Amino acid sequence: MKKILIALVILIIILLALIFYQKSRINDDEGIQITFQNRKFFLTFSNIRLNEQISFTTNRDDSFNGYDLSSILISLDIPTDNDSQYIFHSQDGGTLNLTKEVNEIFYLIFQQEADGQYIRLVIPTDEFSQRWMKYLIAIEVK
Repeated sequence: MKKILIALVILIIILLALIFYQKSRINDDEGIQITFQNRKFFLTFSNIRLNEQISFTTNRDDSFNGYDLSSILISLDIPTDNDSQYIFHSQDGGTLNLTKEVNEIFYLIFQQEADGQYIRLVIPTDEFSQRWMKYLIAIEVK
């Protein structure tokens, strides 16, 4: 009986150590690669968080806190006019080509899952969320 109790305590300690290790893997070294005119920038999660966080509500009445992509691009000296084409790439291989409409705002928001955090593209004017993207890893501006 004593051996079983000791084995259970050891297993619990190992489980707690694994949980702590998994939580420590969430770091700010991850981020998004931005490409514009053969120039490449890498924005870490902490660099994104240096920008002003904005609370916004979508046309579906979902509320989020996020970062205005235009402000981030302007800080990198990348123009954000309505003629620009944006190509978003996700970690799962998805690609989304968008041209910014007049007064349209793209937001980057952080979301948390059991295995870490990721960045999601949210477009508040997109009523059906068809142009939203999870696991955003790269943006090309043309």
